[in-house]
Amino acid sequence: MLTETNERPPTWTWADQISSYRFWGMLIFYVLTISVLFATSSYIFQLLDRSLGATRATIGTLMSARYIASAFGFVLAWIAIKWRPVVVLVSLALLCMLGQVFLLYGGSPLWLRFAGSILVGLSQGAILLCVPAIIAGGRNGAEAFLVSFGILISFGTLAHFIVEPLLGKCVAEWGYDWVLYVSLISVALGTLALLPVKRELFLGDPPARGYALSPTKRDPISVAFLFFVPFYNWVWLYRAHGEVAAVAPSRSLLSPRAALIGSIFVPFLFPVAMASLIEALNRQQISHGQSRRHSPIAIFLWVVFLTPVAAAMIQSGINGLMTEHPDQPTQ
Repeated sequence: MLTETNERPPTWTWADQISSYRFWGMLIFYVLTISVLFATSSYIFQLLDRSLGATRATIGTLMSARYIASAFGFVLAWIAIKWRPVVVLVSLALLCMLGQVFLLYGGSPLWLRFAGSILVGLSQGAILLCVPAIIAGGRNGAEAFLVSFGILISFGTLAHFIVEPLLGKCVAEWGYDWVLYVSLISVALGTLALLPVKRELFLGDPPARGYALSPTKRDPISVAFLFFVPFYNWVWLYRAHGEVAAVAPSRSLLSPRAALIGSIFVPFLFPVAMASLIEALNRQQISHGQSRRHSPIAIFLWVVFLTPVAAAMIQSGINGLMTEHPDQPTQ
């Protein structure tokens, strides 16, 4: 008889997720579908008004059908997470593109525009629910939920505010047909980014990630001052994640590459990554019967207000672990 523990699928830490293309592929897909579709919605009313020649009440009803249909996207989202998420998401993207053509193509009759509006609403609502649900399905703890969804929402919001004025410029220069073109291109690109994602997503075992680097002792004060040199912080962050992985391996650590790329493109990830370094060092200290070095919260706050101090504290922890446990195996 299987126990509940044996039946439970493996969980991914936030570092597991962010160190995998599965997360970033889902993120790109989400941004290029949901965020861009929201950005184009403000122009659709004007496009329909110009091309359809119907009353504003008719156009309002047409757009209402889209938003009402989005509520029923729950059904498709449920099917996606229970069946083959990547296959269903690709299908939803194609459905969305077809709906956009029906809705926005100049020669479409009114009934076909209503069908297109419903298709866009269904697919948009399903994707809006499905992507966060898939990411949440692989999480392990509140921190993973906060970091993963923080990245998802931050990128989505940023994309919306970038795309909307750019789309407005396209419309001003080349006409309202660009609302359709931008919608189709963005969803198509998002679908391409999704195709390499492994179909099991976050239900299987987290893949082996990253690699260890040979630890190097550095003077903490020198590290602090070097943080004022442009780009040194990225070099140190990359090295620190590889070196801590050697002396204090932990699944809560990002791979060196994920720490570097993620912190460049997601600024709030930098203090989280720094705090995870001291957490790994603390766990290693405790495993040797010693007290922890610094509080992760203190490191997080130092990163926010005075990053060089946090770097010096972490470097001191790496040096101390190398000195006190020189026989610590590296990977």
